[in-house]
Amino acid sequence: MKIKTSLAAAIISVVAIPAFAHFGYSESQAKQLTEGVTPSEILTRGFAHEYVLSLNESSEVKIASEHFPGSSNFALHMKAKLMDASGNIVSEANSVNGDFKIDERLDAGEYRLIVSGETGGLGDSDTHRYSLHVDIQ
Repeated sequence: MKIKTSLAAAIISVVAIPAFAHFGYSESQAKQLTEGVTPSEILTRGFAHEYVLSLNESSEVKIASEHFPGSSNFALHMKAKLMDASGNIVSEANSVNGDFKIDERLDAGEYRLIVSGETGGLGDSDTHRYSLHVDIQ
């Protein structure tokens, strides 16, 4: 009986691991960050959003979050972390009334922006929706 149980557990783990891995983060899930305004996203506790920023030359980069038009949420605390290709933190920002701003002079290269936060509710309403405004000069 123990052999059957062990064999069944081994088969399930071989099948289940790739299935669960599919739901985890992958490089292809990161969104490309370009100049302008991003499509809006809903911020949910425990699920960070990741963006990739590619710069061909040294640039002044300004990134600001904004809530869904007409909404403001003091309970939405957002955090942003900008990292270089080596994973070093270049800049961090915490929200003020639910919005954050990053303003940095960056060298040419690849960068990752991680946006996370703590929502006051379930994270499924427009009060938890944000977009990013990106200016590259």
